[in-house]
Amino acid sequence: MDLDDSRSFALFCLALLAGVYLMSVLILRSGLGRSLTGVMHNEQRMRALGLTVWRVKADVFGLSGMIAGLAGALTAQHIMYISPGLLGWTVSGEALVVVILGGLGTLVGPLVGAVAFVLLKHELSAVTTYWHLVVGVVLIAVVMSRANGIYGFIEGRWIVWQKGRGTKQPASHATREVMSDA
Repeated sequence: MDLDDSRSFALFCLALLAGVYLMSVLILRSGLGRSLTGVMHNEQRMRALGLTVWRVKADVFGLSGMIAGLAGALTAQHIMYISPGLLGWTVSGEALVVVILGGLGTLVGPLVGAVAFVLLKHELSAVTTYWHLVVGVVLIAVVMSRANGIYGFIEGRWIVWQKGRGTKQPASHATREVMSDA
C-alpha cells in the first residue's frame, strides 16, 4: 500500500478509524467498559462494591494513550514532519474543542465534532483570519445550550420528532427520561 498517495492514505485512515471505533464499542460492552461507566457515574459506590478504581482508570488511560499514539503516527505520516512545536497546547485544545462540540460521553459525538470543526475551520479561514473567534462563539453557544454538543442536540430533536409521530422510542431513551424525572 502506497501511503504517499493522498487517496490511499485517506482510505487507510478511515479503515483505522473504523477499527478503533469498533474496538471502543467492544471495550465499552466488556467488563472494563461497565466498570468505567460505573466509575463515571459514582466512584464511591464502585469502591464500596470492591472495584479497584485506580486500575480501571489506569487501564483506560493506557488504552487512550495507545489511540493517541496511533493518531500521532498518522499525523507524522500525513505532514511528513515532526517537531516539538506540534506539542503545543493548541493541539490539545483543538482536541477538547472537537469533543465538546460533538458531545461528551458518546462515541459518535467526537466524530460529529471533528467533522464540524474541520468544516468550520476550512470555510471560515477562507473568509476571515479570525476564524478562531467564530469557532469560540460556536463552542460557547453549544455549551450554553446544554444539549451535550451537536450530537446531543440532534439526538434530542430526534426524540421529540419520534414522540410527535407517536412511535415507540427505544428503551434507552425511555430510561433516560424516567431517570431525569426522578
